[in-house]
Amino acid sequence: MASNLRLSPLVAALTASAVFASFAQTAAGRLDAVTVTGKSAPLLDVENAEVGGFAAPLAKTPQSVTVMTADLLAASAAQSLSHVLRLDASLADNYNTTGYIESLSVRGFMLDQGSNFRRNGLAISNYAPMALETLERVEVLKGASGLQSGVSAPGGLVNYVSKAPLKNAFSTLTFGVDGNGGSKVHLDSSMALGALGLRLNLVDEQLHSHFDQANGSRQLLSLALATSLNASTSVSADLEYQRRSQPSVPGLGLLDSNGDGVGDSLPGPINPRLNLNNQGWSLPFQASSSTFQLALKHRFSADWQGHVALNSQSTRVNDRLTFPDGCGSAAVYVYPGLCGNGDVDVYDYRSEGEQRSLTSWDAHLAGKFSALGLAHSARFGAAGRSGRADLAPMQAYNYVGTSNIFAPVALPADPTPTVLNSNSRERAVEAYATLASQLGERLQSFAGVRVTRLSRGSELSDGTQAVSYEQTVSAPWAGLAWSANDATLLYASWGQGVELEAVPNRPAFFANYGQSLPALKSEQTEIGLKWQAHARLLLTAAAFNVDKPYADDQPGSGPGALPTRIAGAKTARHRGFELSAAGRLGDALSLQASLMALDATYAQAIDPALAGQRVTNVPRLKSSLFADYKVAAVPGLSLNALASFESGKTATADGSVELPQAWQIDAGLSYQHRIAGQSLQWRLNIENLSDRNYWREAPTTAWGGIYLFPATPRTVRLSATLSF
Repeated sequence: MASNLRLSPLVAALTASAVFASFAQTAAGRLDAVTVTGKSAPLLDVENAEVGGFAAPLAKTPQSVTVMTADLLAASAAQSLSHVLRLDASLADNYNTTGYIESLSVRGFMLDQGSNFRRNGLAISNYAPMALETLERVEVLKGASGLQSGVSAPGGLVNYVSKAPLKNAFSTLTFGVDGNGGSKVHLDSSMALGALGLRLNLVDEQLHSHFDQANGSRQLLSLALATSLNASTSVSADLEYQRRSQPSVPGLGLLDSNGDGVGDSLPGPINPRLNLNNQGWSLPFQASSSTFQLALKHRFSADWQGHVALNSQSTRVNDRLTFPDGCGSAAVYVYPGLCGNGDVDVYDYRSEGEQRSLTSWDAHLAGKFSALGLAHSARFGAAGRSGRADLAPMQAYNYVGTSNIFAPVALPADPTPTVLNSNSRERAVEAYATLASQLGERLQSFAGVRVTRLSRGSELSDGTQAVSYEQTVSAPWAGLAWSANDATLLYASWGQGVELEAVPNRPAFFANYGQSLPALKSEQTEIGLKWQAHARLLLTAAAFNVDKPYADDQPGSGPGALPTRIAGAKTARHRGFELSAAGRLGDALSLQASLMALDATYAQAIDPALAGQRVTNVPRLKSSLFADYKVAAVPGLSLNALASFESGKTATADGSVELPQAWQIDAGLSYQHRIAGQSLQWRLNIENLSDRNYWREAPTTAWGGIYLFPATPRTVRLSATLSF
């Protein structure tokens, strides 16, 4: 274990920064950027969230929003986005595996990596490594998000809120280890230099996975600055750099048990450490990203204030993978899936030096006014983003032989670049407005619209197969809320989401190649109830219906005729019911609990066999319960547990393969005491307490592959946090 705890240059910087922080604390009283609440951790009863777009408490808005705070993430020992998703039943994995970029689905809809993610309210690309250590909270708006994000997938919107300088100076230094041999050191320091507030986060981590040959490393530097120019104007900046290097672990496929060329059964028990990206020549997936944000706030009067913000993000990726896909060793070639005996074709995939950049901005004016005898709150704004992806001219994707999931085989490498890459451009300019009106003592209306002018284009690296389009679309939203009393809110809402698409410019594959398709507009209706059971506990219930259209291919009418891609050729209908509770039950017990029942089917489709079938990789039922209990008999001691359950996930379009029911229990304890006048907190967490081996998800990719990802085996984590 000692070799895993070696000091790196970054760890030395952590120690030096901690010393510097102790000197800076004497000036802490001069900063007044953020007010610290007196609530004790874990803080689960969050009152507000930026992701909804309305300046109103969560208990008073006709929206479904979940918030996972930094202390909840720490208490549950969350290490990745996949772990965070287990804290809310409406969220689920989407092709999440060790060593690769993670994403998620909300209410059964896959989010778009380029348009459904925000950082401090500004558009970002999620095709970059994420650092939980720099986040104050993760906010998720569930449902259609056209009003908040313009052209985007309808499942929801994620807003990462970064840590900001606090009024009271502090520093925490955390050392952690896990049962796989991994280790991490993390410094979080808030300080003041005169009127300037600083929040510094530094991380150095040695990533040790339970998978064979999947170890890596991660380094992080984050700095947030805040100051007041005068009584009415404040400026803040946020900088983050992260580097991550780790082999990614590919998913497995279904076995072709009857020899018809299509995988149709789940693999039997396999080695939980199996990693087919484990050839002697396998290289790690590497990603480095930098983000810079700048924001200016100015209060014009007691009722009106303005906000201007800018984001610049750049990412460089070396995407390498020993990729198992399909099987050619059987009498009939198998795809998607593997041969019945576990054979699988293996490809050497390498795309080096991928560069992606995104610039986004937002400017809005928000305030209160009276008109027509009614009180109103409004926000008027404009926003935009410009992104591009520049890849190397060629990538490698070469067949190197056949392996087996039960008895892996050593194969030769072939890194020869053979396939053209694609480059892309996107630009959007938006205008939006929201209005909340008090129609009576108990009745309030909410309305808004966002208009987007979007331009997109892509081409192969040699300039061929170019396609581009430009459209102007709008996404309206409206809601009505009635307060039966001060603690109860009944609401109904309706909103749209918008997605744009063009047919690939491939004359050999499509009759209408290169054509820009009409906008795909999803619609959501929702009714809900919110009850502030007491000051620290919010209970919610919501029923929703979302109709999302997809483009699909209409087969040609004659021999050799090419298909025509048609906008809205199939529609998925997701109907569901959600329950949630977040907050405290007395002084000792905190909880975050949720349940979702979801019926996700294709309401209509060109292929008659698809109509009425369930959408794959979407659970019928999912529940989550996190609870933290403070032991009164032992001051400073608290116990916690996270229990999750889901059932009804199908892996194939016809529903013939369904993943077994999945449940998991995590457990932890925390003990805080003082030593030499300083606070020291110990945490012990056990993920997958019963060491259950089950398939966690089975996503279907855009190219038709179906991949199975297993749960993480039992993992023990221990950390110590010194506050000074």
